[in-house]
Amino acid sequence: MKPSISLIGAGAAGTALLLALSRKGYPVAAISSRTSESARRCAELVGTHSFSTDNSAASAAGDIVFIATPDSLIRPVSEEISGNGGFHRGQLVLHLSGALTSDTLTDAADLGADICAMHPIQTLAEPLEGARLLESAWYCLEGPTPGLEQARRLTQSLSGRILTVAKTDKALYHAALCVASNYLVVLEKLAVEMLVEAGVEPVAALPALMPLIRGAADNLAQCGLPTALTGPISRGDTATVAQHLRVIDDKCPGYLPLYKDLGRQALRIAEDKGNMAPGSAALLEALLKAGS
Repeated sequence: MKPSISLIGAGAAGTALLLALSRKGYPVAAISSRTSESARRCAELVGTHSFSTDNSAASAAGDIVFIATPDSLIRPVSEEISGNGGFHRGQLVLHLSGALTSDTLTDAADLGADICAMHPIQTLAEPLEGARLLESAWYCLEGPTPGLEQARRLTQSLSGRILTVAKTDKALYHAALCVASNYLVVLEKLAVEMLVEAGVEPVAALPALMPLIRGAADNLAQCGLPTALTGPISRGDTATVAQHLRVIDDKCPGYLPLYKDLGRQALRIAEDKGNMAPGSAALLEALLKAGS
């Protein structure tokens, strides 16, 4: 029989993971959350009657304990459970934070539990869809070897793919994910504002961009880097880039430094791709540096 799971923190991410693992045959030991209502909703989804707001009792009931609270509460909750004897030798205790290391769970380790940070590289806004997305997702694991190996088996049960990072690199890992996901949204907000400045109706701006965004993501998935890069810098089109610089400086000058910075990064990728006309890289470099 597979080990039982207790969930502390029945938000969207924790509920999605518990649902995904319960579908793979892991029995649910107990659920605890800040409110009885959120614990009850999670319990209904996974088909258990064992839910409460008692973190320590819920933790003590499980062979595996997921602390799926907001990052700022992981250590306080771990300390609370530890103080009440809710961890014990032979348990595996994990948190789902991308930014925090397994050190946040040292209170559990002090009581003999194995620990690991297990971060799903996926957006989990809603539990049912989240449970589906967690199958075959990528997971980042970090922690001491005993906990790491057990977490590896958990992710493999979901057909998950695994990244491992050193404790000292966890913050950089999380920053990379923020660039890939959060800052994509920021870039599209800037693109929308530029379209509106160009006379496009605000209500149409983002829908008009979505096929382009999806196409770029598909190119990345299918072609990889550097091949996925398209556009004027990729082909060494200095005239178009010069035109961009002039109109941005005129219409939305606050965006010019970012456009230049991103352009220089695009130029590095274009040089790796290797299909620019001879001499165009130097011309583009000069254009993108001018006035910086």
